[in-house]
This record gives sequence, C-alpha cells and structure tokens, in this order.
Amino acid sequence: MTREQLGGKLNLAPRYIVSIENEGQHPSLQVLYELVTLFNISVDQFFFEKKPERSTLRRQVDGLIDSISERDLPIIEATARGIIETRTETED
Repeated sequence: MTREQLGGKLNLAPRYIVSIENEGQHPSLQVLYELVTLFNISVDQFFFEKKPERSTLRRQVDGLIDSISERDLPIIEATARGIIETRTETED
C-alpha cells in the first residue's frame, strides 16, 4: 500500500505518514488505533516488553511457585538468595 493510499483510507496527509514511518514521530492514539486495526497488528509489541523465551523447566518451576502459599514464599526467596550468594562467592 502506498502512502497516498494509506493517507486516503485514514484521511491523513502522506507527509504525516512519512514522518511516522521514517522520522520517528509518534502517531496520536487515534491514528495508532486506526493503523493497527487496518493492518490487524497486535499492540502488545508496542506496549509490552518482549520477555525472553523460558525453558520448560523454568515454566514448571514458575508453576510450582504459583501454587505455593504466601506463608511459604519466604522459604523460596531465602533458597534463591542462598543460591545466588553461593554462586557469587565461588565466582570471586
């Protein structure tokens, strides 16, 4: 789609589209909404930091932690801190 075609669909000047596309200008919320709707783009990539892919084991541990009561979380925290401190000491 050309800038002229896009501008016609969204009632925007092609120069404004160039400024968003090439010059780093941020579109208004309304224009952003119209663009993501028109092109069927998820806004998650713009608003949420991409999290690194987690291993299966990491997801399993996270699931286990989610099932632990608040009362028992200090034990998990202390264990994690102990592991980190031990690793730091052995690296020195």
